Amino acid sequence: MPVTEADFQLQGRVDNYREQLFELLVALDAQVQAQLATINREKLGGRGRVSYETRPPRWTLAWKGNKSHRVFEVNLMAFAQGGAWVIHGRMGLDRPFRNLKSVRERDEAALRQEIVDQVAIDETVL
Repeated sequence: MPVTEADFQLQGRVDNYREQLFELLVALDAQVQAQLATINREKLGGRGRVSYETRPPRWTLAWKGNKSHRVFEVNLMAFAQGGAWVIHGRMGLDRPFRNLKSVRERDEAALRQEIVDQVAIDETVL
């Protein structure tokens, strides 16, 4: 499910940043969804399902193991801080996202590494 303005209801002092943060969240959502879809195809053979929750922005790639009925997940969350989104992952990703062209490759590489690490940890449990 894509991000919509109706989902985006920031409160308090961030009113000054609302439009900028909304645009950043749309760009972050597109980048995260693309990375999750790519990893799903490459590493999981397309058997995973990507979902998005709005508060706080949270992305999940869930799949069932080959030999078990256990569900495994890759989880990423983002929180507004100042004029940026900070994306967090359970393997240590803690990176501000400002959609700058100068660091786009670094952002994508860090995001991809976080997703691959989460998949690798869960796949070893299989």
